[in-house]
Amino acid sequence: MKISEIMTRKPHVLSPTQTIVEAARLFLRHHIDGAPVVDTKNQLIGLIGKTQLYQALAENTALNCPIEKIMLTEVITCHPDDDIDTILDKDLSRLPVIKDGKVVGIVTFSDLIRHYNMEIKDLKDVKLMKEQLDAVFEASFDYLFVTDAEGRVTKANQAYYRITGIKPEEVIGKTMYELVAQGFYDRSCSVEVIETLKPVTFVQKIKTGRTVLVTGNPVFDENGKLISVITNGRDITELNELKDAVEHVKSLSQHYKNELKRVEGWSDFVVAAPVMVELMEKISHLAQFDSAVLITGESGVGKEIIAHQIHLQSPRSEKPYIRINCAAIPENLLESELFGYVEGAFTGAKKGGKIGIFELANGGTLLLDEIGELPMGMQAKLLRVIQENEVTRIGSTKTSKIDVRIITSTNRNINEMVKDNQFRKDLFYRLNVVPIRVPSLRERREEIPALVHHFLDKFNSQYKLHKQIDPRLINKLMNYDWPGNVRELSNVIERAVVTSPDELIRDIILESNEYGDDNTLKLEAVDSLKDIVQGIEKHYIKTTFDKFGSTRKAAAALGISQSTFCRKAAMYDIKLTDEGLH
Repeated sequence: MKISEIMTRKPHVLSPTQTIVEAARLFLRHHIDGAPVVDTKNQLIGLIGKTQLYQALAENTALNCPIEKIMLTEVITCHPDDDIDTILDKDLSRLPVIKDGKVVGIVTFSDLIRHYNMEIKDLKDVKLMKEQLDAVFEASFDYLFVTDAEGRVTKANQAYYRITGIKPEEVIGKTMYELVAQGFYDRSCSVEVIETLKPVTFVQKIKTGRTVLVTGNPVFDENGKLISVITNGRDITELNELKDAVEHVKSLSQHYKNELKRVEGWSDFVVAAPVMVELMEKISHLAQFDSAVLITGESGVGKEIIAHQIHLQSPRSEKPYIRINCAAIPENLLESELFGYVEGAFTGAKKGGKIGIFELANGGTLLLDEIGELPMGMQAKLLRVIQENEVTRIGSTKTSKIDVRIITSTNRNINEMVKDNQFRKDLFYRLNVVPIRVPSLRERREEIPALVHHFLDKFNSQYKLHKQIDPRLINKLMNYDWPGNVRELSNVIERAVVTSPDELIRDIILESNEYGDDNTLKLEAVDSLKDIVQGIEKHYIKTTFDKFGSTRKAAAALGISQSTFCRKAAMYDIKLTDEGLH
């Protein structure tokens, strides 16, 4: 018999420029574990199987890498007119069938098994056929499993043990009804074939944790009576793991795309006040430990930036950093966002399910922003996840272990919320292991000049402008209360840059009320050049000494002698003491 009579025609193929991810999706979609790689004329140039995919993953090859980088180029092939016997000794699970240089089909050991199963009753040399069949039976990469008409296991090849982890002698002689009852399998292909007398295909879960795609075929005698069931099993555990890996990378990529514009503000991190220097030293120390951190402070002070700095300086810095705003997601969607869900978990659930934020952040850091807005029901579920270090997707009974560092932030008084029974005390204790309070801008006014120039440079670059701020406005800005903190200051400077008609910004709109009235800082009159220079000089004498704490270091930073520094400080009535500025 010729190969053309048993081969699969028009097989699924790949092009060399397709990626590892695209190959994995093809395997998953069509339940195959390999495919020929062809050029635009359908001529064979390579072969890729799941082994090449696993090797690429093990070597940390990028998932967008073209498969031509990892495919097999020395491929054994056969011709449609070749006799079936010519491929019996070939130790391959699939052979491309080539005619005139083009791929016209593919033949597998499973094809051979099905052929011999159908033809065995017409063979004259039964002994020879049995030897050939046994050879094929044991050579199959997929497992082969035979039961009689009552579902009793009569034979299983060695691939069965390799794939399932169950030794053949553990099941031979037992019925599939018994084995399902004993938990060997979640369901039986043989049983369903016996009951329907039709071929059956489905995904089977084995007690050893493996997942197998099984296909059962009935075998009838010449009178149409069922005499046995032959089941072919293909291990798809690795394919499912690959699917999860692809889904994880896809979800992580999408999360980072969504976050990209929002995190642009993380560059707005300026440390120019002793209180912030002290805070950064504390962050550098505690970042080395996995203790839960609760960051508090007014809106706009930079709590997210502090959380990100903790991650960047931690041993987890190369792992994911994920942030979710508990106040921005509707309560009915929050659980699915945090924990994920499986396909069919609820009406509107995405096909294939969805990975949750906790699993997405596995190995890294998770910031739960606005934790004070978390509903009480979700607080209990969050507590369980933190206590047990595992999550369960909605609609699933399977738990997944996680390793995530939890950082939370809020502008609310959680202590008062606990007293008012608005926040669980046990959860608060879990989250508040290391409390960090970020001071308001009013408490670090000496940073305002540095922040102003930082934002000015940022927006000049963004809008391709060359605006400058009149130095006399700096003192006025330092005297403002800044209820919106650093975020408000950034907005104010951006507004000034884009609205000022002149290169030199002489007035700044701080805020507008509902009646359209502006609170604007203006320069009433033009000071003399001497007054301007002295104002700038006084400002930097003060802020530099406050930053370094000694006249020697401050003078060195400004590029003047210590005696000059002290003389100018006295001229501007700046008192220099060991405690700092007065």
